[in-house]
Amino acid sequence: MGVIKRQTIKGSIYSYLGVAIGFLVTVISIQLLTTEQIGLTAVLVAVSGIYSQFSTLGFTRVIERLFPYFRDNANKHNGFLFLTLVVGLAGFIISLITFFILKPHIVANYQGKSSLLLEYIWYLIPLIFFRMYAVMLDTYNKMLLDATTGTILNDFVYRVGILFLLGAYFLKWIDFPEFVFGYVGFLSLPAVYLTGLLIYRGQFNIEPKLDFIKPSLRKEMISISLFGIIGGVSSVALKQVDTIMLNAYTDLSTTGVYSIIFYFGTVVLIPSVALGKISSTIIANSWKNNDLKTIDDIYYKSSINQMFFSLLLFVLLVTNLDNIIQLLGARYIGTEWIIILISLSSLIVASTGSSVQIISTSHKFKIQTYSTAVVVLLVIIFYKIFIPIMGMAGAALGSLLSVSFASMLRVFYLRQSFKLFPYRITHLKCAGIGLVAFLLGKMVPVMSHFMLDLIFRVAVSSIAFIGMGYFLNISDEITSMINNFVKVLRIKSK
Repeated sequence: MGVIKRQTIKGSIYSYLGVAIGFLVTVISIQLLTTEQIGLTAVLVAVSGIYSQFSTLGFTRVIERLFPYFRDNANKHNGFLFLTLVVGLAGFIISLITFFILKPHIVANYQGKSSLLLEYIWYLIPLIFFRMYAVMLDTYNKMLLDATTGTILNDFVYRVGILFLLGAYFLKWIDFPEFVFGYVGFLSLPAVYLTGLLIYRGQFNIEPKLDFIKPSLRKEMISISLFGIIGGVSSVALKQVDTIMLNAYTDLSTTGVYSIIFYFGTVVLIPSVALGKISSTIIANSWKNNDLKTIDDIYYKSSINQMFFSLLLFVLLVTNLDNIIQLLGARYIGTEWIIILISLSSLIVASTGSSVQIISTSHKFKIQTYSTAVVVLLVIIFYKIFIPIMGMAGAALGSLLSVSFASMLRVFYLRQSFKLFPYRITHLKCAGIGLVAFLLGKMVPVMSHFMLDLIFRVAVSSIAFIGMGYFLNISDEITSMINNFVKVLRIKSK
């Protein structure tokens, strides 16, 4: 767990810095951009995300599962990067063809109600290309035991770039078309940077070594890729289809409001992002060595640690809903339950720990594909039922139902197939701590200014939650982190 712990801490630091900057970006965007303009950026991100994931042709799953068999630094990893780049290019060409085939339908469907999207639709082409290669290269780089660079680029650098663009837009150095151009540029940056980083480290080896791929290995790669296409697209669709379908049923303005609200709800999931990236590397190697003990240890520790920090964020959100709405403005009154539903979805996912990584890197990886595809179908059904009736709240409810089903399905499958189960009595203690911290936060008298009220509630709930977690020893890693933090404070106070 040493590598996981170090990279998780480093990745989480940048993730939380990104959250803080993302919070500023959200607040400033509300003031500077129209809800339609915010909706445009959300749809560009959503559509390019699904297309770029399809463009990988499922090869990210091949990287995660089979790279340990190619790993050989002296032999340039047996031409693995060459395969990665070629598959990505082929996937992009296929995506480009489907894009041009579907474009007339998109224009007909959105003409009139989302004309701004049609004005900038061509930006999807470079976005799909660069985001596809960013996903491929980040997965490859992760298997080289660097899980933090991708997190820094996507969670931190990207948001700093958007903050800079908003500043330039506010100062009238750029207009909105230039803002969108810059937005696309920062979304494309990770692919360029990762290419440069791999070249600098001597890991950008594109010499083909096709003779290394024996017929049995080729057959397995194709099989994993085919299921990876379904699984990868389904996974991204679970995150982005609500934005796309909400825009289809409503308009860019409503989608813009939802994207702002969605941001607050997904903050709860931040602790699991860095852990998931590096843990999959260790888990893949553990499956190779049939080391179930290590996998079980990672499963439990990832579950309780993610639940602890995610539950803390959930408590801070729900105790400060009134303050958040005051910060966002009158347009967002009535969206409190949407935040609760989305953040609850994130909390459920976080509590399942590394379940996705365990299944996707095992020999039973196809189960992950099947289950995700089924869940996507359920999501679409839920959205078709609830969005026309409830609008944004319908999208949030559909997300909660589908995510809960998928998460519990993974936990049940791992318990039945491998006797792996993440939950212990400790999880109930953690839930109890969250309930007490929530009640203490709600008991704080309302203060005159919402920012003072927010700061004081956050302080009360955080101190109560972390303090109880420490004294009940919820997690050895958390206890160690708190002890080290106190030790540093004592040293500095001398």
